Amino acid sequence: MSAMKRYLIIAISVFALIMLVILLRFRPYPLLAYILYGIDKLAAVYQWQRVPEKLLHFLALSGGSPMALLAQQIFNHKTSKRSFLAAYWLIVAVQLGLLYAVFYTDFLKQIF
Repeated sequence: MSAMKRYLIIAISVFALIMLVILLRFRPYPLLAYILYGIDKLAAVYQWQRVPEKLLHFLALSGGSPMALLAQQIFNHKTSKRSFLAAYWLIVAVQLGLLYAVFYTDFLKQIF
């Protein structure tokens, strides 16, 4: 494993753990996303029943995207399927856009 990839995994891990502490207080989706990525990788290796991609995307959309990214890197799972990654990164882009809109614009003042 290259040093750059190691540093990337460490950075993602720290980010995911921070998000886990924040989000786990409200809902368990980040941890569930991580666990289900691991189960899906195990199912792929042993040719068992797979976890539906729609469920993995739902968990990422529900706040589990940092842990999903961490699980992708640790389990080396869903890292080459382009259609899955395109949907995943679209979810992340929407989440980042919403965070920007809420914290750096007057978006909430316009709604309420």
